[in-house]
Amino acid sequence: MARYAMIDGYLDTMRTEIRWRRDLDDVVGEIEDHLYSTVEGMLATGLESDTAQRATLDRFGEPRYLAALYASTTSGGIAVPTTTTTRAGTLALFAAASWLVMVPFFVYGLAKDNTYDDPWIGVYLLWALTVGVAGVLGLFVMIALGKRHGGFGVPGMIAIGFAGVGIAMSVIVTWAGPLWMGLLGVGYLITGVLMFSRGLAPKLGTFLFSIGMLAGVAAFVIADAAEWGSPDSYGDYPNAFGIGQVVGQGITALGLIGLGLWLKREEPVEIGEAPIAA
Repeated sequence: MARYAMIDGYLDTMRTEIRWRRDLDDVVGEIEDHLYSTVEGMLATGLESDTAQRATLDRFGEPRYLAALYASTTSGGIAVPTTTTTRAGTLALFAAASWLVMVPFFVYGLAKDNTYDDPWIGVYLLWALTVGVAGVLGLFVMIALGKRHGGFGVPGMIAIGFAGVGIAMSVIVTWAGPLWMGLLGVGYLITGVLMFSRGLAPKLGTFLFSIGMLAGVAAFVIADAAEWGSPDSYGDYPNAFGIGQVVGQGITALGLIGLGLWLKREEPVEIGEAPIAA
């Protein structure tokens, strides 16, 4: 196939404009095929090469306008990395670190068959603080993930609502882990399903973030039903609670790390709006 300098320059620009797309090579390849076939058709009518190339590119439109179309979603948003979404990557890593702070404590308790009957008040307050911080940071990350995907609409707002209630409960009744983990888990799961439907985010990070908290609740239910460990003075099984926290907080943290690194690696772009036809 003949090479055309104007067309090749246009393709290079398009590659830069839509560099955030995971299917970048496929999209640019489709544009290349369309442009080249159009130029070849014009040349067959007797037009000069430069004239045919200019006419083809005039029909196709400016790269920044076309990039906006490729970034548009069914919800009407623009799915591109921005300064806000890249900064949210750092927040995701801090959220992951916050979720992991208390994991060693619960692991130690599990190893010692600790009944947690008389927990240090300082430890409990640290736990309440860390889960509150992790939850709030995670909420900002959820909002940024919505922006990165062009908006999640009403389902996204429902997910944020569940997460918001879960955060409040995690601070007010931190000891009721399965309750606030379940609320957070529903919010995270809805967000993850919406992310999977767009196909932009890393699948593993999305999956772990989506199922982490609910996996922790499931682990608690199974361990409690199995009466794992020694019962406390109330007849409950604290080890079931501990394993739920380790599983839930640990898996969620791993998911946030994956998503955070993805968001941080992306380069913010600016998308132009296509002109409105008269």
